[in-house]
Amino acid sequence: MKIHVYAALKDYFLPEFELAGEVRDTDELKARLLAINSQADVLLSTCRFAVEDGFIDSQFQLKGHDTVVIIPPASGG
Repeated sequence: MKIHVYAALKDYFLPEFELAGEVRDTDELKARLLAINSQADVLLSTCRFAVEDGFIDSQFQLKGHDTVVIIPPASGG
């Protein structure tokens, strides 16, 4: 599974990386990401996840060939 992260998440993860093994849903994905860097906990809890240009929820069944985009909340002015 390919993972792309943006904005402040780049402080915790590489901008693009792959996860080996099965990940069934976003809750499991978050757990795997926290195992890599537990300091991203607060930020990950507010992020949106997308697959194929559409936002997904925790019920979405991920597949090994998916590319998951993780987008933190935006701020600014």
